Amino acid sequence: MAAFAVIRGLRRAAHGPADDHDERWLAVTVNRAPEEVGSAGSLPGPLARLGDEIELRIVPAAGDKGTELRARPAGTEVSRGDLRSALRKAKSLIETGIVLEADPPSAHPGPLGKVLRKVTRNAQKGGRL
Repeated sequence: MAAFAVIRGLRRAAHGPADDHDERWLAVTVNRAPEEVGSAGSLPGPLARLGDEIELRIVPAAGDKGTELRARPAGTEVSRGDLRSALRKAKSLIETGIVLEADPPSAHPGPLGKVLRKVTRNAQKGGRL
């Protein structure tokens, strides 16, 4: 357990404070050409719903590998977790036409089932894009 705390501390030191509204951009690469993705005014629902609450850039991905959607909160109304989730859903909609969801969480009534439901519920707001 102590090793985990040390690694976590080193990550925070390397990446700065875990501020939910920091200035770093979040990005996803979409497997579509920039002209197929559209403009900031014609994005799929998850990003369109955030509207003026986010800054959004649509740029060609490195090496002609599709398009990068870059976003960051414009104010304090949108959390980074909500923005991560919206980027993931937009990527899924652009590439496949549907939002891919995780399997339903465990219905087990015990403590492990409760933990699994919480982890599944929060999974879209963290991790790698």
